[in-house]
Amino acid sequence: MLVASVLAVVAGSPAQAANTSFEVLYDHDNNAKTDSVREFAGQDRYDTALRLAKNFAMSKGGLGSVPAAYLASGATLVDSISAAGLAGYVDAPILLTPVDSLHGGVADFIEDYGVGTVYVLGGSAAISDDVLTAIEGLTSEPTATRIYGDDRYETAAAIASMIESDSSWCDTEAVSAVLINGSSDMMSFGVAVQTIAYRLQLPVLMTDAEELSMATADWISENDVEHVQIIGGTDTVSADVESALTTLGVDTVARVEGDSAAAVSVELAKLVNNGCGDDLGLVSNDRVALVRGNPDGIVAAPVLASSLAGGYLVPPLVVGDSLPASVRDYLAATPKNIGANRLNLGIVAIGGNAAVSADTMKAALEAAASTDALTVQIGAASDTNKDGVTNADDPVRPDTTTTIVTTSGSEAGPTIALYFSDAVTTTDNVERIKDVIEINGIPAIVLNAAPNEGGVCDNTRIDVTLGQHLSAGDEISIDGSAVKLGTSTDQRTFGSATTKVTASPPDRVRPTISIVGIAGAAAARSTFEIGFADNSGAIAGTAVLTNEEVRIVGGPGGTSPAPTVTVAHTAGELTAVATVSRELVAGDRLIINPGAVEDASGNQSAGTSGAAIRAQASPRINRVLMSNLKHTAHATWTVPDGSVGGVTSTGAAITIRAKGDGDAAGAAGNDWSMSFDRASTYSTEKPLDIGVSVDPKGKRVTVRFNNGPTTATLSDLIAALNADADFSALFSAGFSDCSAAATNNAGRVALGLVTARNVAAGFSDSGRTQFAIEVNFNAFVDEIRNPNLLDDLLAATRVRTRPNAAESVADGNTRVQTAATGGDGVAAGGGLTIFADLNADSPALPSITAGLTTAPVRSVRYEFETSQVRYLPMARDLVQTTAGHAGAAAIVGPPAYSLITADAGVATGYAADAVTGADNTGAQDRVDENLNGASQNRIAVSSSVKAPS
Repeated sequence: MLVASVLAVVAGSPAQAANTSFEVLYDHDNNAKTDSVREFAGQDRYDTALRLAKNFAMSKGGLGSVPAAYLASGATLVDSISAAGLAGYVDAPILLTPVDSLHGGVADFIEDYGVGTVYVLGGSAAISDDVLTAIEGLTSEPTATRIYGDDRYETAAAIASMIESDSSWCDTEAVSAVLINGSSDMMSFGVAVQTIAYRLQLPVLMTDAEELSMATADWISENDVEHVQIIGGTDTVSADVESALTTLGVDTVARVEGDSAAAVSVELAKLVNNGCGDDLGLVSNDRVALVRGNPDGIVAAPVLASSLAGGYLVPPLVVGDSLPASVRDYLAATPKNIGANRLNLGIVAIGGNAAVSADTMKAALEAAASTDALTVQIGAASDTNKDGVTNADDPVRPDTTTTIVTTSGSEAGPTIALYFSDAVTTTDNVERIKDVIEINGIPAIVLNAAPNEGGVCDNTRIDVTLGQHLSAGDEISIDGSAVKLGTSTDQRTFGSATTKVTASPPDRVRPTISIVGIAGAAAARSTFEIGFADNSGAIAGTAVLTNEEVRIVGGPGGTSPAPTVTVAHTAGELTAVATVSRELVAGDRLIINPGAVEDASGNQSAGTSGAAIRAQASPRINRVLMSNLKHTAHATWTVPDGSVGGVTSTGAAITIRAKGDGDAAGAAGNDWSMSFDRASTYSTEKPLDIGVSVDPKGKRVTVRFNNGPTTATLSDLIAALNADADFSALFSAGFSDCSAAATNNAGRVALGLVTARNVAAGFSDSGRTQFAIEVNFNAFVDEIRNPNLLDDLLAATRVRTRPNAAESVADGNTRVQTAATGGDGVAAGGGLTIFADLNADSPALPSITAGLTTAPVRSVRYEFETSQVRYLPMARDLVQTTAGHAGAAAIVGPPAYSLITADAGVATGYAADAVTGADNTGAQDRVDENLNGASQNRIAVSSSVKAPS
């Protein structure tokens, strides 16, 4: 392993910055779709200490694996500054508690991780006797032992006395101790040395700045200390103190110089990687930590010294409200390479933003980075995990191909995808990639490898077609450590990646059965509606529900003789009807035997029963839920061809595509425009200067050719676009034609693309976004007025968009397309596509795409696609419905909409009004309780509502 020499630096040499850097974050919920967070960002200093202690404990084996722990005051802090060496000697974490009470999280940690002995640091003024009593009163009955002296200097000496070994400082075999300034305002100097003290098990003693404290002098004499390492310059610990140490008989006294805690931490980090590497053992070559000071730097020492990077020591760098210049210079001087690979330096923050601010972290990342690292992941070429997107998270499945076809012009075999962190898609790169793919350690048979990203040749995905079968358990691997990719100015190797071919998990989910029966309706019912559901979407074609598998138990209000039941069900259908020999009464129960239906995997349904419920009047909308947006296609722009000086760029067009994870993804990208401009002062005698401006508010990108020689190429233009951080966050640029013949035209002149001012790029408004809305009712519903309900759902959208006459139907509805035509719909007056014809009233639709059914339901689902982001409903939009009503004077048109439930006993003279809105002369205005009640709901985004598949 690379240890001492790897992070050797030269201060003030930012040109040597690490190749890349990143903040080390933690996947707190094991969900790649949610943002990772700082692992040690506690709500306060006590919580941060607990998070660090838990990390330490997990490295030791988890629950019950920490026999001892040290407990310091989170208020006074001075006693904890000397604990690191002793904690390293015992191999224990350091926790914090308030002065007068045992912190609840600390109590839980002691019991969860089996802490048998708690060493309490400091006297009763630092941690009260009540805390010790509380510790010993815990269920696990730990022992609490106080380590203290009359003041901080004596406490530090008492802590040092617990280390029963002769520890040595770096590169010396002498019995050693560390000496720090014990003043409260100098504690951050001591923080810098804690990790080394923990690893080397060194006592940390304290002194006044100008005079060696008596307790410290006595301890040094009594323990025959031969070497003292002072932390800080003479402004921190004076030369007089150094002389006093020599007078005591200390053989050698040395300093870690620095006029600030940050500068001292930098010098110690250099020492870790140079003069102390052999003594420290394993030292991380790709991690550093940022710490604010006390107490975070103290409690972090056990983690930074042992558990954060798999046992490798991670040097801490002390920061303040901003990134100190000394730390910035250190990060800027870290090496670009570790062996043959570019260094990707991980920076860990100890504490939350209050300790290490986002600006400080950003400054550190920028100081340490130069170019993007190149990594690779192996995944399926299709959405095998059914999360709606195809990416590296999709596991590779065994192939079902019976024959591998390799005839000329036809290549068919299983396909996998390689997902790279940067562009690798030139012909030469693809050929090199083919050389390093292995299956079960043997070079793979590769029929074809090609980029797959819609014709934009900066693509990071390579689809690989194999000439051999894939079976469950096969290991696919790729190792690019010996392969150089990229342009002539950036030859990069890439790391290794491995994945196993995994079979789809076996289907062990039973099909489920739902039963709906409505009793007491004015329009009498004598049927139970039965629905089947399965995770595979269908039940086996041979599964037919028969009369022998159902029976009925009459309710308490039923009449004699006992009712009978007859079932009508077609094989494979997801609905069935059970007809009862009389009208249903509340309490009638339909019973279906176990195993009545089975799914395609042979899983049989459990025994099921359902009772008829009383009809409910005036149904209302209970809630309105919306899926997350699903971007299915993205807008593209084509940079116009042109010429300058008689040299053309024919055949080497550039395409710009909106990225799927940015603010221009999907329909949003259609609102953007791009133009190319040439400055009036343009000169071919000056160095290449291409300016890229991104205006998020105006949705506009302007590319201006300021200067540049005639030798500038299309590749230069692509590089300028992708190098702009604002542009690359939203778009990617590459060659339109990925073939070798076309990309070779990169050597042709690019600046001739623009000979006038503000030339618009060719635009394809191909961005598409899909979403679904689910409306839930508080009762079973028989009938829905679909156009009117949709009006209510989209009312807030309509207010925002203010459609003109060409963009709306007669009633102003933004729902202008009612069939999934797939077109933009702009010319027709709108961009919202609904995946069904909802112009007419229809029975309730359990799923819009599932067709019509007369069975009562509790919810209805609408699926949409749009090419214009302004048509999108938004979370918190108000969905307001008025109550259904009838009557002569009130009726101008149909009610807002009517939901007629299973108890639809509509009074004579009002039925026509409720359904058609016809004038019923002479009737008084009234609310009909058989129609919907009024409701107000705000749209909420819910993961339970899936976007269209």
